[in-house]
Amino acid sequence: MVFSWLGEKKLKMVWRIEKEGKISFLVGTAHFSPYRFKKSLTQLIQSVVDVLFEGPLDTESMTKVTQHGRQAEGTPSLYGALEPAVIKEINKCLNVPLVPHRSAESYLELFNSSSFDFLGSHVRSVRPWMAFFTLWSSYLNWQYSVDMEAFHIAQKLGKKIYFLETIEEQIAALDGIPFERIVEYVNRFEHWKSYKEQFLRDFFEGNLEKLMSRTNKFPTRCESILGRRDERLFERMKTFFEKGSVIVFLGLSHIPAIKKMFIHEGYEVTQRLT
Repeated sequence: MVFSWLGEKKLKMVWRIEKEGKISFLVGTAHFSPYRFKKSLTQLIQSVVDVLFEGPLDTESMTKVTQHGRQAEGTPSLYGALEPAVIKEINKCLNVPLVPHRSAESYLELFNSSSFDFLGSHVRSVRPWMAFFTLWSSYLNWQYSVDMEAFHIAQKLGKKIYFLETIEEQIAALDGIPFERIVEYVNRFEHWKSYKEQFLRDFFEGNLEKLMSRTNKFPTRCESILGRRDERLFERMKTFFEKGSVIVFLGLSHIPAIKKMFIHEGYEVTQRLT
């Protein structure tokens, strides 16, 4: 349901985590979104003491990601691996000026571009994951980030904010995304429109199971981003949840494994759809 007074969507990728009367929340985020979730996020964050995020979201940390992504020496070229027809189609689709929206956050501006020679300028000389996220975020051209919006709301409300990883750990995870997965996904550019529409539908309905099944080919669905990293994230958040009154914001792909870990630890996990 759209909040007509703000043009928002209700956030439904939210799970209540409870044990021995201590209540906390787990939120599955989208790093890129066409809508804001200010009302939902404010209500959730107001109800807790501590707010956790995967990793740093400040401008300095985002700059480190950008700088590393542009150090492409010794890495394979995504441009060189793409099918000629795909290159032609991407350029046809993205070779239009993209003017950053004034409300865009630095997290999004890492990848957005206003160049006409899109592929030539932004894919040839960057790391494969940087090239992919440049393409993906520019194709979506969405103005918001659930993570960044939650971060700013938590700051405004004066909440205690903690990060579960360092920016160096997050960069290492990005470097571990298999090149072949990136190439395969970009070469399926003709399907991106349906991918986008399906993602939005599942996300706004709060249908995690369907969303995960539809996105199993996404490049970040890999061991470097998930697997042992999920275990590390869970171990670092456990002590907060033992105290209760905490909310953690994690990328959607982490949620299935993290939910199972909470259940294994004896927590009651219930999705909040209303």
